[in-house]
Amino acid sequence: CTCWIEFMVASNIKVYIRVRPCGKPSASFQADPDRSTATFELDRLTDAEVNNSKLTHAYRFDGILPMSASQEDVLDTVAKPVIDDVLNGVNGTIFAYGQTGSGKTFTITGGAERFADRGLIPRTISYMFEAFRKSDYQYKMYISYLEIYQKAGYDLLRDDSAQQLEDLPKVTLREDEDGNTHLRNLSVNVAASEED
Repeated sequence: CTCWIEFMVASNIKVYIRVRPCGKPSASFQADPDRSTATFELDRLTDAEVNNSKLTHAYRFDGILPMSASQEDVLDTVAKPVIDDVLNGVNGTIFAYGQTGSGKTFTITGGAERFADRGLIPRTISYMFEAFRKSDYQYKMYISYLEIYQKAGYDLLRDDSAQQLEDLPKVTLREDEDGNTHLRNLSVNVAASEED
């Protein structure tokens, strides 16, 4: 499963879960998109020890995207409300969180083989440039791409000859004398078009 945490206006945080497609789903996990709940059933140990641990754990989310959810469904459900707020001047953040192999990269960047598999980043950029063209306002887009891997930040848009992630300079968090936060070694790139 990939968890989405969406920050919207002020403290309005929304959390979504996307259930990764798999050939043989676990019987101990149940997702109910209609009720926005995910339930985990743990096996009771059969040895002689007394185990009073809770065996069923249920969690409620703002939304559950089932195994059948398309990349377009993820955009419509998770990203478009945030993008629309950003276009109205409200800061927004979407990030993916989950264990290795849970589908974060596929959901964010997409698959390379089919156009329908484009992820949130290319779909969001396309959606924003479409909104720019329809608007009476003038916009300028700046893009940074930060990956946090094993507690270290890396700039994935850095024009560098590094062959491996660990060879890139680490992005570090700094606070200036006024209390403003800055990310050192994170590039900020102008995107004049969707292709940039």
